[in-house]
Amino acid sequence: MKKTICLILAILCLLSCLSAAAEGVPTGENIRKVTLSCTGDALIGASERVRRNGAGTYSYDTYIEKYGYAYPFAGLYDMFSKDDITFVNLENVLADEIKGGFSKSHLVFRGPADYAKILTAGSVEVVNLANNHTENYGTEGMDKTVAALEAEGIGYSGTTFGLNAYYIHEVGGIKVGFVGLYPRYNAKDRKKNQAQAQACFDACKDAGCQVIVASIHCGGEYQKKHADMQEKYEKLCKSMGAHLVIGNHPHVPQGIHVADGVTCLYSIGNFTFGGNTGVDEKLTVIQSYVAQFDLYFDGDTYLGHQLTIWPIHISGTAPENNYQPVLVSGEDAEKVMKLIQNDCGRFKLNPYVDGQGAVQEFVPWGK
Repeated sequence: MKKTICLILAILCLLSCLSAAAEGVPTGENIRKVTLSCTGDALIGASERVRRNGAGTYSYDTYIEKYGYAYPFAGLYDMFSKDDITFVNLENVLADEIKGGFSKSHLVFRGPADYAKILTAGSVEVVNLANNHTENYGTEGMDKTVAALEAEGIGYSGTTFGLNAYYIHEVGGIKVGFVGLYPRYNAKDRKKNQAQAQACFDACKDAGCQVIVASIHCGGEYQKKHADMQEKYEKLCKSMGAHLVIGNHPHVPQGIHVADGVTCLYSIGNFTFGGNTGVDEKLTVIQSYVAQFDLYFDGDTYLGHQLTIWPIHISGTAPENNYQPVLVSGEDAEKVMKLIQNDCGRFKLNPYVDGQGAVQEFVPWGK
Protein backbone atom coordinates (compact mmCIF):
# COMPACT_ATOMS: atom_id res chain seq x y z
CA MET A 1 0.00 0.00 0.00
CA LYS A 2 2.81 2.41 0.94
CA LYS A 3 4.62 1.68 -2.33
CA THR A 4 1.43 2.43 -4.28
CA ILE A 5 0.94 5.74 -2.47
CA CYS A 6 4.59 6.71 -3.09
CA LEU A 7 4.24 5.87 -6.77
CA ILE A 8 1.06 7.95 -7.08
CA LEU A 9 2.73 10.89 -5.33
CA ALA A 10 5.74 10.63 -7.62
CA ILE A 11 3.52 10.64 -10.70
CA LEU A 12 1.56 13.63 -9.41
CA CYS A 13 4.83 15.46 -8.73
CA LEU A 14 6.05 14.84 -12.28
CA LEU A 15 2.74 15.94 -13.77
CA SER A 16 2.88 19.08 -11.65
CA CYS A 17 6.41 19.87 -12.89
CA LEU A 18 5.44 19.28 -16.51
CA SER A 19 2.40 21.52 -16.11
CA ALA A 20 4.55 24.23 -14.52
CA ALA A 21 7.09 23.98 -17.34
CA ALA A 22 4.31 24.49 -19.90
CA GLU A 23 3.11 27.66 -18.21
CA GLY A 24 4.03 30.83 -20.04
CA VAL A 25 5.08 29.11 -23.27
CA PRO A 26 3.80 31.35 -26.09
CA THR A 27 1.01 30.05 -28.31
CA GLY A 28 -0.92 31.48 -31.22
CA GLU A 29 -0.94 31.74 -35.00
CA ASN A 30 1.94 34.21 -35.21
CA ILE A 31 4.22 32.33 -32.78
CA ARG A 32 7.36 30.85 -34.32
CA LYS A 33 9.91 28.52 -32.77
CA VAL A 34 13.60 27.98 -33.55
CA THR A 35 15.30 25.01 -31.89
CA LEU A 36 18.96 25.29 -30.94
CA SER A 37 20.94 22.28 -29.64
CA CYS A 38 24.22 22.92 -27.79
CA THR A 39 26.91 20.41 -26.84
CA GLY A 40 30.07 20.70 -24.81
CA ASP A 41 33.67 20.16 -25.88
CA ALA A 42 33.98 18.24 -29.13
CA LEU A 43 37.53 17.06 -29.82
CA ILE A 44 37.42 15.40 -33.22
CA GLY A 45 41.03 14.29 -33.38
CA ALA A 46 43.83 12.98 -31.20
CA SER A 47 46.98 14.17 -29.49
CA GLU A 48 50.33 13.86 -31.24
CA ARG A 49 51.53 11.85 -28.23
CA VAL A 50 48.87 9.20 -28.91
CA ARG A 51 49.91 9.04 -32.53
CA ARG A 52 53.60 8.70 -31.60
CA ASN A 53 53.44 6.41 -28.61
CA GLY A 54 51.43 3.39 -29.66
CA ALA A 55 47.88 4.05 -28.40
CA GLY A 56 46.75 4.34 -32.01
CA THR A 57 44.59 1.21 -31.82
CA TYR A 58 42.26 3.06 -29.47
CA SER A 59 42.62 6.54 -30.96
CA TYR A 60 39.92 8.71 -32.47
CA ASP A 61 41.61 8.37 -35.86
CA THR A 62 41.30 4.58 -35.77
CA TYR A 63 37.56 4.74 -35.05
CA ILE A 64 36.95 7.18 -37.92
CA GLU A 65 38.96 5.04 -40.33
CA LYS A 66 36.91 2.00 -39.29
CA TYR A 67 33.41 3.47 -38.98
CA GLY A 68 33.36 6.64 -41.09
CA TYR A 69 32.57 10.32 -40.63
CA ALA A 70 28.99 9.81 -39.41
CA TYR A 71 30.02 7.59 -36.49
CA PRO A 72 30.77 10.13 -33.69
CA PHE A 73 27.39 11.91 -33.86
CA ALA A 74 25.30 8.86 -34.79
CA GLY A 75 23.85 8.42 -31.29
CA LEU A 76 22.39 11.95 -31.32
CA TYR A 77 21.84 12.38 -35.04
CA ASP A 78 18.08 11.99 -34.77
CA MET A 79 17.97 15.00 -32.43
CA PHE A 80 20.43 17.18 -34.33
CA SER A 81 18.96 16.51 -37.75
CA LYS A 82 15.53 17.65 -36.55
CA ASP A 83 16.60 20.88 -34.85
CA ASP A 84 17.26 24.17 -36.63
CA ILE A 85 20.81 24.78 -35.37
CA THR A 86 23.36 22.50 -33.70
CA PHE A 87 26.22 24.34 -31.98
CA VAL A 88 29.37 22.70 -30.59
CA ASN A 89 32.64 23.82 -29.02
CA LEU A 90 35.35 22.56 -31.40
CA GLU A 91 38.48 21.98 -29.34
CA ASN A 92 41.14 20.96 -31.85
CA VAL A 93 42.92 22.02 -35.00
CA LEU A 94 41.86 20.63 -38.39
CA ALA A 95 44.92 20.29 -40.63
CA ASP A 96 46.67 17.51 -42.53
CA GLU A 97 50.14 18.71 -41.61
CA ILE A 98 51.76 21.66 -39.88
CA LYS A 99 55.05 22.95 -41.19
CA GLY A 100 55.77 24.87 -38.03
CA GLY A 101 55.59 21.78 -35.81
CA PHE A 102 53.85 21.58 -32.45
CA SER A 103 54.41 21.69 -28.72
CA LYS A 104 55.74 18.58 -26.96
CA SER A 105 52.87 18.80 -24.51
CA HIS A 106 50.40 15.92 -24.69
CA LEU A 107 47.61 18.51 -24.60
CA VAL A 108 48.01 19.30 -28.30
CA PHE A 109 45.18 18.08 -30.49
CA ARG A 110 44.68 17.79 -34.24
CA GLY A 111 42.48 16.01 -36.73
CA PRO A 112 42.94 15.86 -40.52
CA ALA A 113 41.26 18.63 -42.49
CA ASP A 114 38.64 16.23 -43.81
CA TYR A 115 37.39 15.65 -40.24
CA ALA A 116 35.28 18.75 -40.83
CA LYS A 117 33.06 16.26 -42.66
CA ILE A 118 32.31 14.70 -39.24
CA LEU A 119 30.48 17.92 -38.35
CA THR A 120 28.54 17.91 -41.63
CA ALA A 121 27.62 14.24 -41.17
CA GLY A 122 26.48 15.03 -37.63
CA SER A 123 24.17 17.86 -38.78
CA VAL A 124 26.27 20.52 -37.03
CA GLU A 125 25.85 24.06 -38.36
CA VAL A 126 28.03 26.22 -36.08
CA VAL A 127 31.17 25.76 -33.96
CA ASN A 128 32.93 27.89 -31.36
CA LEU A 129 36.67 28.37 -31.86
CA ALA A 130 37.30 30.58 -28.82
CA ASN A 131 39.27 28.11 -26.72
CA ASN A 132 42.81 27.20 -25.71
CA HIS A 133 43.33 24.46 -28.32
CA THR A 134 42.69 26.37 -31.54
CA GLU A 135 46.17 27.87 -31.03
CA ASN A 136 47.95 24.53 -30.51
CA TYR A 137 49.67 24.87 -33.88
CA GLY A 138 49.96 28.62 -34.12
CA THR A 139 48.52 30.85 -36.82
CA GLU A 140 49.04 28.16 -39.45
CA GLY A 141 46.86 25.74 -37.52
CA MET A 142 44.15 28.35 -37.01
CA ASP A 143 44.12 29.32 -40.68
CA LYS A 144 43.91 25.71 -41.84
CA THR A 145 41.09 24.99 -39.36
CA VAL A 146 39.06 27.91 -40.69
CA ALA A 147 39.70 26.77 -44.27
CA ALA A 148 38.53 23.22 -43.45
CA LEU A 149 35.33 24.53 -41.85
CA GLU A 150 34.59 26.88 -44.73
CA ALA A 151 35.07 24.04 -47.22
CA GLU A 152 32.23 22.19 -45.47
CA GLY A 153 30.03 25.25 -45.00
CA ILE A 154 30.31 25.13 -41.19
CA GLY A 155 29.84 28.47 -39.45
CA TYR A 156 32.38 29.49 -36.79
CA SER A 157 32.73 32.19 -34.16
CA GLY A 158 35.33 33.22 -31.62
CA THR A 159 37.60 36.03 -30.50
CA THR A 160 40.92 34.33 -29.81
CA PHE A 161 44.49 34.14 -31.11
CA GLY A 162 44.07 36.68 -33.89
CA LEU A 163 40.61 35.40 -34.86
CA ASN A 164 37.85 37.93 -34.49
CA ALA A 165 34.83 36.15 -35.92
CA TYR A 166 31.10 36.19 -35.32
CA TYR A 167 28.57 34.09 -37.19
CA ILE A 168 24.92 34.69 -38.05
CA HIS A 169 22.64 31.76 -38.83
CA GLU A 170 19.30 32.59 -40.39
CA VAL A 171 16.20 30.41 -40.04
CA GLY A 172 13.21 31.64 -42.03
CA GLY A 173 14.09 35.29 -41.48
CA ILE A 174 15.06 34.80 -37.82
CA LYS A 175 18.73 35.70 -37.27
CA VAL A 176 20.70 34.03 -34.47
CA GLY A 177 24.17 35.44 -33.85
CA PHE A 178 27.12 33.59 -32.28
CA VAL A 179 30.04 35.18 -30.43
CA GLY A 180 32.84 33.32 -28.61
CA LEU A 181 35.12 34.54 -25.82
CA TYR A 182 38.28 32.89 -24.50
CA PRO A 183 39.34 34.96 -21.45
CA ARG A 184 43.08 35.49 -21.14
CA TYR A 185 44.84 35.78 -17.80
CA ASN A 186 47.00 38.72 -18.86
CA ALA A 187 45.11 41.95 -18.18
CA LYS A 188 46.14 43.49 -21.50
CA ASP A 189 44.93 40.42 -23.40
CA ARG A 190 41.64 40.44 -21.49
CA LYS A 191 40.94 44.03 -22.47
CA LYS A 192 41.74 43.32 -26.12
CA ASN A 193 39.58 40.19 -26.10
CA GLN A 194 36.66 42.04 -24.56
CA ALA A 195 36.93 44.86 -27.09
CA GLN A 196 36.90 42.33 -29.94
CA ALA A 197 33.91 40.57 -28.41
CA GLN A 198 32.02 43.85 -28.05
CA ALA A 199 32.65 44.56 -31.74
CA CYS A 200 31.21 41.13 -32.61
CA PHE A 201 28.13 41.72 -30.45
CA ASP A 202 27.62 45.13 -32.08
CA ALA A 203 27.95 43.62 -35.55
CA CYS A 204 25.29 41.01 -34.72
CA LYS A 205 22.96 43.73 -33.44
CA ASP A 206 23.57 45.90 -36.51
CA ALA A 207 22.76 42.90 -38.73
CA GLY A 208 19.38 42.56 -37.02
CA CYS A 209 19.98 39.43 -34.92
CA GLN A 210 16.99 38.78 -32.68
CA VAL A 211 19.03 36.43 -30.45
CA ILE A 212 22.77 36.39 -29.67
CA VAL A 213 24.43 33.28 -28.22
CA ALA A 214 27.69 33.84 -26.35
CA SER A 215 30.16 31.02 -25.75
CA ILE A 216 32.67 31.43 -22.90
CA HIS A 217 35.67 29.15 -22.41
CA CYS A 218 36.93 29.37 -18.84
CA GLY A 219 36.75 27.80 -15.37
CA GLY A 220 38.62 25.06 -13.55
CA GLU A 221 39.04 21.77 -15.38
CA TYR A 222 37.13 18.89 -13.76
CA GLN A 223 35.84 21.18 -10.99
CA LYS A 224 32.27 20.37 -9.97
CA LYS A 225 31.57 23.97 -8.96
CA HIS A 226 31.81 26.95 -11.28
CA ALA A 227 34.34 29.70 -10.53
CA ASP A 228 34.03 33.45 -9.98
CA MET A 229 35.57 34.07 -13.41
CA GLN A 230 32.67 32.26 -15.07
CA GLU A 231 30.19 34.51 -13.27
CA LYS A 232 32.23 37.56 -14.28
CA TYR A 233 32.10 36.65 -17.95
CA GLU A 234 28.44 35.70 -17.71
CA LYS A 235 27.73 39.27 -16.54
CA LEU A 236 30.01 40.70 -19.20
CA CYS A 237 28.24 38.80 -21.97
CA LYS A 238 24.85 39.90 -20.66
CA SER A 239 25.98 43.53 -20.58
CA MET A 240 27.12 43.21 -24.22
CA GLY A 241 23.76 41.83 -25.31
CA ALA A 242 23.78 38.04 -24.92
CA HIS A 243 20.46 36.20 -24.70
CA LEU A 244 22.10 32.84 -23.89
CA VAL A 245 25.53 32.12 -22.39
CA ILE A 246 27.05 28.70 -23.10
CA GLY A 247 30.05 27.70 -20.98
CA ASN A 248 32.70 25.11 -21.70
CA HIS A 249 36.27 24.08 -20.75
CA PRO A 250 35.75 22.39 -17.30
CA HIS A 251 34.89 19.07 -19.08
CA VAL A 252 32.20 18.28 -16.48
CA PRO A 253 28.56 19.38 -16.12
CA GLN A 254 28.20 22.41 -13.85
CA GLY A 255 25.29 24.56 -12.75
CA ILE A 256 22.75 26.72 -14.52
CA HIS A 257 21.84 30.31 -13.70
CA VAL A 258 18.75 32.17 -14.92
CA ALA A 259 18.33 35.93 -14.47
CA ASP A 260 17.13 38.92 -16.49
CA GLY A 261 15.72 36.69 -19.22
CA VAL A 262 19.13 35.05 -19.83
CA THR A 263 20.08 31.43 -19.15
CA CYS A 264 23.74 30.72 -18.47
CA LEU A 265 25.12 27.17 -18.61
CA TYR A 266 28.42 27.34 -16.73
CA SER A 267 29.68 24.10 -18.28
CA ILE A 268 27.93 21.47 -20.36
CA GLY A 269 30.80 18.96 -20.16
CA ASN A 270 32.30 16.99 -23.05
CA PHE A 271 30.79 15.52 -26.17
CA THR A 272 32.64 13.32 -28.68
CA PHE A 273 36.07 13.72 -27.14
CA GLY A 274 39.30 12.35 -28.59
CA GLY A 275 41.44 13.81 -25.81
CA ASN A 276 41.24 10.68 -23.64
CA THR A 277 41.17 7.13 -24.97
CA GLY A 278 40.11 5.63 -21.65
CA VAL A 279 42.96 3.15 -22.18
CA ASP A 280 46.25 5.04 -21.96
CA GLU A 281 44.58 7.96 -20.17
CA LYS A 282 41.64 7.61 -17.82
CA LEU A 283 38.26 8.74 -19.09
CA THR A 284 37.66 10.94 -16.06
CA VAL A 285 34.00 11.92 -16.39
CA ILE A 286 31.52 10.29 -18.75
CA GLN A 287 28.50 12.35 -17.63
CA SER A 288 27.45 15.26 -19.83
CA TYR A 289 24.33 16.62 -21.51
CA VAL A 290 22.88 18.24 -24.58
CA ALA A 291 21.18 21.59 -23.93
CA GLN A 292 18.27 22.11 -26.30
CA PHE A 293 16.68 25.56 -26.40
CA ASP A 294 13.35 26.34 -27.99
CA LEU A 295 13.50 30.05 -28.93
CA TYR A 296 10.07 31.66 -29.32
CA PHE A 297 9.15 34.63 -31.51
CA ASP A 298 6.03 36.65 -32.22
CA GLY A 299 6.67 37.28 -35.89
CA ASP A 300 10.29 38.39 -35.69
CA THR A 301 10.15 39.67 -32.09
CA TYR A 302 11.98 37.49 -29.56
CA LEU A 303 9.76 36.45 -26.64
CA GLY A 304 11.98 34.10 -24.64
CA HIS A 305 13.20 30.53 -24.49
CA GLN A 306 12.70 27.14 -22.88
CA LEU A 307 15.55 24.75 -22.07
CA THR A 308 15.38 20.97 -22.16
CA ILE A 309 18.30 19.06 -20.62
CA TRP A 310 19.12 15.73 -22.29
CA PRO A 311 21.58 13.72 -20.13
CA ILE A 312 24.23 11.77 -22.05
CA HIS A 313 27.32 9.64 -21.59
CA ILE A 314 30.20 10.67 -23.84
CA SER A 315 30.98 7.00 -24.55
CA GLY A 316 28.78 3.95 -24.90
CA THR A 317 31.60 1.64 -23.77
CA ALA A 318 33.07 3.37 -20.70
CA PRO A 319 35.59 3.14 -19.11
CA GLU A 320 37.05 2.88 -22.62
CA ASN A 321 36.15 5.73 -24.94
CA ASN A 322 34.35 4.77 -28.15
CA TYR A 323 33.93 8.50 -28.97
CA GLN A 324 30.20 8.12 -29.61
CA PRO A 325 27.96 9.97 -27.11
CA VAL A 326 24.63 8.36 -26.25
CA LEU A 327 21.46 9.47 -24.50
CA VAL A 328 20.98 7.92 -21.07
CA SER A 329 17.92 7.37 -18.91
CA GLY A 330 16.90 6.20 -15.47
CA GLU A 331 19.61 6.27 -12.79
CA ASP A 332 22.29 7.32 -15.28
CA ALA A 333 20.25 10.37 -16.25
CA GLU A 334 19.57 11.20 -12.61
CA LYS A 335 23.32 11.21 -11.87
CA VAL A 336 23.82 13.80 -14.60
CA MET A 337 20.98 15.94 -13.23
CA LYS A 338 22.47 15.71 -9.74
CA LEU A 339 25.84 17.02 -10.97
CA ILE A 340 24.12 20.03 -12.51
CA GLN A 341 21.79 20.64 -9.54
CA ASN A 342 24.66 20.52 -7.03
CA ASP A 343 26.09 23.67 -8.62
CA CYS A 344 22.81 25.56 -8.96
CA GLY A 345 22.54 26.85 -5.40
CA ARG A 346 18.91 27.47 -4.47
CA PHE A 347 17.77 27.38 -8.09
CA LYS A 348 15.82 24.14 -8.51
CA LEU A 349 15.80 22.31 -11.80
CA ASN A 350 12.69 20.56 -13.05
CA PRO A 351 13.23 16.78 -12.98
CA TYR A 352 14.24 14.49 -15.80
CA VAL A 353 11.49 12.38 -17.38
CA ASP A 354 12.34 9.42 -19.61
CA GLY A 355 11.56 10.23 -23.23
CA GLN A 356 10.99 13.93 -22.51
CA GLY A 357 14.24 15.11 -20.99
CA ALA A 358 14.31 17.64 -18.15
CA VAL A 359 12.04 20.43 -19.42
CA GLN A 360 12.68 23.69 -17.61
CA GLU A 361 10.48 26.74 -17.06
CA PHE A 362 9.89 29.15 -19.92
CA VAL A 363 12.19 32.17 -19.53
CA PRO A 364 10.57 35.35 -20.90
CA TRP A 365 12.72 38.06 -22.45
CA GLY A 366 11.88 41.19 -20.54
CA LYS A 367 14.30 43.76 -21.90
